[in-house]
Amino acid sequence: MSDYYATLGVEKTATQDEIKKAYRKKALKFHPDKNPGDAAAEAHFKEVSEAYDILGDEKKRQMYDQYGADAVRGGMGGGPGAHGFASMDEALRTFMNAFGGGGGGGGESIFDSFFGGGGGGGGTYATQGTSKKMNLTISFDEAAKGVTKEVNVTRYTQCTKCSGSGAESPKDISNCGTCGGSGQVHHSRGFFSMTSACPNCHGAGKIVTKPCGECQGSGRKKLKERVKLPIPAGVDDGMRLKMSGLGDDGENGGPPGDLYVFISVKEHDIFMRDGDDVVITLPLSFADAALGVKKEIPTPLSGTYRITIPEGTQSGKILRVKGQGMPNVHGHGKGDLLVQVKVETPVNLNAKQKQILTDFAETEEPKNSPNKKSFFEKIKSFF
Repeated sequence: MSDYYATLGVEKTATQDEIKKAYRKKALKFHPDKNPGDAAAEAHFKEVSEAYDILGDEKKRQMYDQYGADAVRGGMGGGPGAHGFASMDEALRTFMNAFGGGGGGGGESIFDSFFGGGGGGGGTYATQGTSKKMNLTISFDEAAKGVTKEVNVTRYTQCTKCSGSGAESPKDISNCGTCGGSGQVHHSRGFFSMTSACPNCHGAGKIVTKPCGECQGSGRKKLKERVKLPIPAGVDDGMRLKMSGLGDDGENGGPPGDLYVFISVKEHDIFMRDGDDVVITLPLSFADAALGVKKEIPTPLSGTYRITIPEGTQSGKILRVKGQGMPNVHGHGKGDLLVQVKVETPVNLNAKQKQILTDFAETEEPKNSPNKKSFFEKIKSFF
């Protein structure tokens, strides 16, 4: 016994909308026009159409639910129809009813929408031009302050002689003889007709009989020009900038493409970037670190900055100077300057210097070197 609910893949409690939606999905999948010569697909198409013919009608559905398939099959015309749809025509009629009627008129079918046809008439359509990309290397200072760079850009622009038509003159454009200017051709297939783009004019509906001598019929010309690219302050290595309208011109009145600029920033001798913060390593002598000192340090933007090194600063200490880093590329303020202290051990000492350090060592107390004291206390257990 047939289970129409299982055939459509719906529950017995399914609404009419759910039943119709399930049938449409399966009918499109197994339709003969999508599966030419496939007997199994044709059989499935008949089965789902029969199921929908019953379940899509409330009276038939009620009778089916109460008495089973045999009670409703008899209403399909008797004879061969007593065991389901007798012919493909019955299945196709059910299909057309489910999709809103019997054909779209003008030689078009419902498959113009569902099976890839274009519907409507032919002709040309506005399309955006192709976008371009390029790599640009700038210095760290240029990235910090922003810069305008002049670069060579090669792109396709509309031919000025033919205004993009590709023809030597307007009279050298005529309707396509294959499609009659519609841009589409129709193919009959049994109960339906299919529509596709004309293979001769590629859907344009027009044919150029004499190509433009300037662009050889392409409607575009290659143009090499020098353009100015504004690079914003704060741009970082690896960022991509979009320069609108600097790609190829569009076709049939479409907008031009864009130019994407991929930025590479050269390494700096002193500064190292960390997001919007800038890191600098400041070498200090033993005496400066111990006694404290004021130092003039460079910054990415404002020249120099006078920083105070506190007394007893340890090697590796990082001092933060607010707002002296890189500007945010989106305009959200500036990062900080991070000054990493590196205390140098004195080398090449003369006799006097050695004596001074020896005298200092004799007077040194544990509180002068808290890290050393803590370390040796921790390793006592190893001895």
